[in-house]
Parts: sequence; structure tokens; C-alpha cells
Amino acid sequence: MGLWPTTLGRLKVTESERENTVPSSADAAVEEAVEFVLGLSEESDRSAVILGAARLDLALERLLKQVMHHHPGGSDNLFDPDRPLGSFSAKIALSYRLGLINHDLEHSLQMTRRLRNDFAHSADKAYLADSPHEDRVRELTKDLQRSDTWEEAHPAFIEKTDSKPLADFCTAMTVLIRSLEFGGIHTTVVINHPVTL
Repeated sequence: MGLWPTTLGRLKVTESERENTVPSSADAAVEEAVEFVLGLSEESDRSAVILGAARLDLALERLLKQVMHHHPGGSDNLFDPDRPLGSFSAKIALSYRLGLINHDLEHSLQMTRRLRNDFAHSADKAYLADSPHEDRVRELTKDLQRSDTWEEAHPAFIEKTDSKPLADFCTAMTVLIRSLEFGGIHTTVVINHPVTL
């Protein structure tokens, strides 16, 4: 059984996903993620894009923090907005360069980031069905449509919303959130021989 059935109702965590999530919190984490993506389909296009991108930004930050050494002073401002890893773009680039995400995922995250920037930096009303945004949604979803998660979730979003571009975007967020938060990439990278003095 898949993680995100077309009903998006009561869910089960697959065995491989359970191994990569704290067992006592796995079902609660999945349920919260499903509620989040379902909520996106009830938002305006602008809100859905900004909230979806923010969730992915946080997921990348968590992923990077899992593979990085902790700051010896306890407090670490590396991810603060004005610091080197404070932007969504920097987190995407570093995650890709470290091999934590593959090229397809990096491309999808970049498309999401561009959509987010378009919506966040425009004072005009904007919709995902508008020409430049619809092209970006199409670019975002072209690789994601091959995933089992897409096939499981897309019909539910088509039924839930009257906007195909919003349904496509919400399904894309479902695939990306599942990949980043539950996709088996939550492992510790061990460098056998770190550079020393």
C-alpha cells in the first residue's frame, strides 16, 4: 500500500519509510504532512505556492543539519536569513552538490523556488493558470508525473479543486515532501577521513 492513497485518508507508513523515521512519530508525521498538502488545495494559488515552498525549504534545512557537524557553541546561525545557508536557493545548491538530492529533485526544487519568487515578489493578482506560471508548473511536474506518489495523489487533488494547475502543484508538493521527509534520504553521511591539520 502506498503512503498517499488517492483518498488521502487514514494512512500507513511503508516499511522502508518507517526505518527512516522515528517509529513512534512516523504515523503522526505522515498524517501531519497529508493534512498540510490537503490544506494547500484550499488556499489561494499565491498562498499554496509560498507555503509549499516554505515547507520544502524547512525540509532541506533539516536534511542539511542531519549531515553537518553541530556548531560547538550550541547556537548556529548558519541558516539565518542573512547567512550563507539562509536562502532556499543556497540550500538546494548545497544539497545537490553534497549528493543528498539527485538532479531531478534539484530541478523540481528550483522550479518551485522560481514559482515562489514570482508569487512572493508580485503585487499583482497571480494565478497558476496564468501563462508564465502554468509553464513553470508544467516544467515542475514533468518528471514528477512518473512517480507512484503522483498516480496515487493526483486524482484526489483533481477532485478537490477546480483548477488543474493548482491540483498539479499540490500533487507536486506531495511528491516532493514525501521524497524529502520520508524518502529514505535521512541518513548520516560519514566522512571516513576528514581533513586535519
